[in-house]
Amino acid sequence: SYSDYEIDLIEGDCLYLFTDGYSDQFGGEKGQKFMRKQFKELLSEIAGMTMQKQMVILDEVFNEWKNGKEQTDDVLVVGIRV
Repeated sequence: SYSDYEIDLIEGDCLYLFTDGYSDQFGGEKGQKFMRKQFKELLSEIAGMTMQKQMVILDEVFNEWKNGKEQTDDVLVVGIRV
């Protein structure tokens, strides 16, 4: 079953749609998952930047986190600025 939600948005708000691939990626110093909490914090930190800059930062952070490890899953992050 599905539920409908309405969200009031104002100009400048950012919406993000993403798979679990980013947060499930193993890496870092201890070979652990990036984790959903850390991913959400990252999105909050970069939300005020241009969409192009956000893309670059997300890519850089992901690749640094992997630290040469194999990519675990598909990764999709879609950002939309209102």
